[in-house]
Formats: sequence, structure tokens, C-alpha cells
Amino acid sequence: MRMRSRLLAAVISLVAVAPAARAGDTGEHKITVGGIERTYLVSRPTKAASGKAPAVIVLHGGVLSAKGARRDMGFEPLVDREGLIAVYPNAVGRRWNDGRRAVPSPWRGPVPDDVGFVRALVKELVSDGADPARIYVTGPSNGGMMTLRLVCAAADLFAAAAAIIANMPVDIITGCQPARPLPVLVMNGTADTVIPNDGGPVGFRNDRSERGAVFSTDDTMTWLRRFNGCDGRAEPQSLPDLDPADGSNVTVLRWTQCTSGDPVVLYRIEGGGHRVPSLDRRPTLLTDRLLGRENHDIDAAETIWAFFKDRKAP
Repeated sequence: MRMRSRLLAAVISLVAVAPAARAGDTGEHKITVGGIERTYLVSRPTKAASGKAPAVIVLHGGVLSAKGARRDMGFEPLVDREGLIAVYPNAVGRRWNDGRRAVPSPWRGPVPDDVGFVRALVKELVSDGADPARIYVTGPSNGGMMTLRLVCAAADLFAAAAAIIANMPVDIITGCQPARPLPVLVMNGTADTVIPNDGGPVGFRNDRSERGAVFSTDDTMTWLRRFNGCDGRAEPQSLPDLDPADGSNVTVLRWTQCTSGDPVVLYRIEGGGHRVPSLDRRPTLLTDRLLGRENHDIDAAETIWAFFKDRKAP
């Protein structure tokens, strides 16, 4: 399975988009949490904001890195255009402690306190000029499951959250008690080959290693709606199929009748695989076989920022 993980990382790197210019990039930062030195990258707007700037924390996927997330996730073009701070933390051993038990990791030290790390990171960002009412978190795959764990364990830090190609880990739900309701967006493919849309064990079909299990996308949305006091009625919307050749299309389900006033939204990528949607058309033959189809009807970063940008923490 280690060879499969290396192949996965290599494939994702091969299909990465070209790096965006990073004017205002402040480079790598370090912070020690739980006796472990942690690192993160920060990109700031070239022009200083007149007030405190919003910050988006982007959690990379498993076996990947902060550098890869900055290159591939599509938030860099928004830094100057939207005046936001983009933050890319590194997981210990390239895997976030998202709450799943018995998941293999190359790290042999103490169990990383990733919730504590994110809390310390937010504190650093706020002290360095980020708006405490406009801190957001997102990430794909392992980073998406970590995002959902943060909804459970650190909702007080954020104004909104977005999980991409990720479902709620089964192991964390009994202790999931959000400090307050939080607007949450989920973006999942129905043909995901790694995080099963219908729930169950995480990993490739023939992967016999223990990687924990997740709830289905439907059950994940039910939990999120319950946290926010949303009723069962959704407002479905079919988005234009901009690229019929990609074998997928997008349906948006919005739950807005919530006692908390905080909506829950699902971007359901019909036929989409374990891929972050992008308007860029990239080489896909090997990646399609391994991860499934990539949707080209929406751009994940633009869609998520549109959901985030006008939301503020109480």
C-alpha cells in the first residue's frame, strides 16, 4: 500500500495546474505544539488591507503537503484579487489526525494534536492581522475529513467550513459536539474511488490495510443539518454542464431553513471521482483510472470562496 500511496502522490503532482504568481508570499513559518515543531506557508495580498484581512486555512490531502496545496488548490489567484490571506499548514507525516483510528502513518513520535495545532495557528494569524471574525477552513480528502473534525471540535474558531471529497469519519461522531452552529459546504463525487459516497471503509477497492470508515455523504449531510437545526427540505439546483466530455455534472442541494440561521450546502458531483473540481482541463488518463473523473463545470476554490466571503463569526 505504501507503493500505492507514492503512486497516488506522483499522479496528483503530474496533473497539477501551473503555479500561480505569489506576490506577497511570506514563506514558511514554524510553531511548536505538543512538543512537535509544526510548519505552515502563508500568502498575503501585495497591498496591505485597510482593515483586518480574512484568512482561509487550506488543509492538504493525505500523502501531500502545504506546498502542493498552495500550488494546486486554486486559492493563490484570490489572494490579491480578494485581499485574503491563504494559509497552508503541513500535517505531521503528511497525514492529518482526522479522528480515524488505526490509520498507518510514517510518523513514529507522539500523536499529533492537530486540533491544538490549528488553534495555535489561528491565534498566530489573528495576532498578525487576520480578522478573527473571518477565519475559514477547507481541504480535500484527508484534509476534508480534518475539516469535519474541526467542525466537531473547534467550530468556535471559524466563520464557515468546506470539506471536499470527504465524509464524516465514523470514529468521531459520538464525541462530535460543535461549540456552535457553523455554515458548512460539502463537495463530493458520487463515483469517488477512495472516500465512498455510500459510506464504509476508506481506501481503494483492493486495499486491505485499515484506514478507518466514513459515513455516507447523505448521512454526513444529515449530521451537519442536525447540528445547525435545518429541516429536511433542500433546494436543488442543476448547474450548467459546461464540459459534457468530463462525464460528470453538478447538482447543488441547499438547506437554508435552519434554526441557527447557518446553511448547509452539498455540491454533488454526479459521476465525479476523488478529484477536486476545476475549470482547468488537465491530463487525466492515468488519474481517471485511479481516482475517477474530474469535473470541469465548477472551480472548487472560487465556489468555496463565494460561500465563505460574506460570512462572519458571531
